[in-house]
Amino acid sequence: MKSAWNLVGMGLWVIVLITLVWMVHDMRVRRIRLIVKEHRSFSWQNITISTIELVVWLLFFGGMSYTTFFQNVNQLGTRVNQTTRYEPLVINTGTTSGSAYYVEVDNSDGKKPVQRYTYLTEGEKYQVSSTNATVSDGKKPINLPASAYKWDEKKVAKYDQRHQRAWVGVIETTYKKSFVNGIGLHAGRLADRFTLIRIPDHSFMLKDTGYQK
Repeated sequence: MKSAWNLVGMGLWVIVLITLVWMVHDMRVRRIRLIVKEHRSFSWQNITISTIELVVWLLFFGGMSYTTFFQNVNQLGTRVNQTTRYEPLVINTGTTSGSAYYVEVDNSDGKKPVQRYTYLTEGEKYQVSSTNATVSDGKKPINLPASAYKWDEKKVAKYDQRHQRAWVGVIETTYKKSFVNGIGLHAGRLADRFTLIRIPDHSFMLKDTGYQK
């Protein structure tokens, strides 16, 4: 568990399940009592009580579902921490043609095709998906997909100059360890990761190699 605050969310989800069981049991008991004592299966009072119980439970369940599964990380403001790391790319010369490249692009097929980018840093090999990464080979290092994130422009310019436009920047957004984030079971967990792969130009990209799912 990333943080003890997530126990708050676990406890609330247990309460959601317990109240659901209690609500179904209470509805059943009231209906049986109505049949036994008043010899009828319908009353407006019973329907009103059941409706109020159901509405309250649905609001509770909906609030917990939204907090746990549907929050927009970009709208959480001070509830998250953002860290950025920069590393120089290592050129790959292991091709049969003898050409060198910084990033290998694998294309997938299907209704929702994505690309996978493979790149090297000092001692490490990474593969990321185009759903949370981009390759920048233009004059401006921060292209359109990367512009949705906050970058240190001075560091970006420094790496562009120091490493001849061959570096990678990774932004990680993490939920803070707090009571509010614990409600949604997110405290201390990774919320988002985005990778900007910077290369001098498209000739340093090995394209269309394809991959199997």
